[in-house]
Amino acid sequence: MRRVLFAGFVVGAVGMTVVAVAQPPAPLPVIPPPAAPPVDPAPPHNRFVPPAVAEVPLRRFDPLEAFPRQTQNAVRGVLLGADWMARMNQPHGRFLYGYNPALRQPLAGDHDLAQARAAVALAQAAKFSGDERQAVLASQAVLSLLAATRPDPADANCRVPVHSSLVCNRVGFAAAVALAIYELPNPDAKLVGEADRLCQFLRKQCRPDGSVHCGDGPADLTAKNDPGVDNEHPGAALHAVLVGNRVKPEAWKTDAAKKGVEFYRAAFRAKPHPALAASLTPACAELFVQTKHADAAAAAFEMNDWLCGLQIPGNDPRSPQWAGGFRAVVDGRQADAPPGPETGLYVQSLACACQLSRLTPDLARHGRYKAAGTDAVQFLTGMQYGEANTRHFEATFRANMLVGGFHLSPADGNLRVDATASAVTGLVRFLGSGAEK
Repeated sequence: MRRVLFAGFVVGAVGMTVVAVAQPPAPLPVIPPPAAPPVDPAPPHNRFVPPAVAEVPLRRFDPLEAFPRQTQNAVRGVLLGADWMARMNQPHGRFLYGYNPALRQPLAGDHDLAQARAAVALAQAAKFSGDERQAVLASQAVLSLLAATRPDPADANCRVPVHSSLVCNRVGFAAAVALAIYELPNPDAKLVGEADRLCQFLRKQCRPDGSVHCGDGPADLTAKNDPGVDNEHPGAALHAVLVGNRVKPEAWKTDAAKKGVEFYRAAFRAKPHPALAASLTPACAELFVQTKHADAAAAAFEMNDWLCGLQIPGNDPRSPQWAGGFRAVVDGRQADAPPGPETGLYVQSLACACQLSRLTPDLARHGRYKAAGTDAVQFLTGMQYGEANTRHFEATFRANMLVGGFHLSPADGNLRVDATASAVTGLVRFLGSGAEK
């Protein structure tokens, strides 16, 4: 009897081993979301005060089916994109920078400016949808970014980035972190104070002629190391200062913005570039809304008229899959390169110009900007991973790592958090511009 029992035990053990070997490999583990901070004793600037339901912009799109198709795509794009960024946010507050779906490997090249732009976009999306968890994650991201700044030893009212502009441009980084704070739903007064101190740093970079010095020293020619610096960061700095002026009005903020718009309008005329148009237009729109400064609207119209000329039409036989995107500009000439993450910034620019065309009013321009913006939205949302274009991936991996992210171009399926951030920022602005109706 003992031999029979022993033999039965051996056969059973072998059978269990065979079954275990025959089982398919376990699915990829689900990446757990960062735990929300406890209500008490969390610091006040980590708390989220939910807005009233009527104040949530998303409520305006109910029922969604009543809106144009591009608007429906834009709403879904914001919600899915923000959800993807929330999944990419790690417990220490920073986002997973990028991912290669084909190799299932993270991308190298993490950058503080990309992190800051992601925080801006997540804060904007949380305000748009009223999502409490996203607001908390955006606040945590802001706190991690503030750790890369410090009080100025020579000026208690000023906060400066700690890294050299050779590592991360200080003007661009300070502007993005300040904007991220201002975009938070109901930000805490302490955080708003830190944003104003970052604006004081930006004030010191503003020169009497209206230019914004983007180097670390008086004679630092950062553009030699960062060719795009003069096209991207000055407009962001002026925009951050003007958004700060809504919270804490000061004469120097509007004065610096007026001089800056005049200076960079002339720079655009001398050497037009889409990145300069995209970065300066939000500042122009903000300046006009606050002061009715006519030159600000004129500058925005001038730049976006030119930007519309870069848009790829649907009947272009060279690259029909790029329709709605924008051609690149290299050394002053248009170049045939696949449109990419910058499309979201161009959508934001056209949305701001569309808003201005309603306020001035300029009906002809409004129609042109609305048409260009909706075409750009159609192209942009076509670069978002969804259920339909990810069915060839394993279900758990698809749900955790892909759905909601915007890939880099029609020919590049890699994901980067700043690419999705640019798309979300542009779509949120489009949905409040008047072009969405």
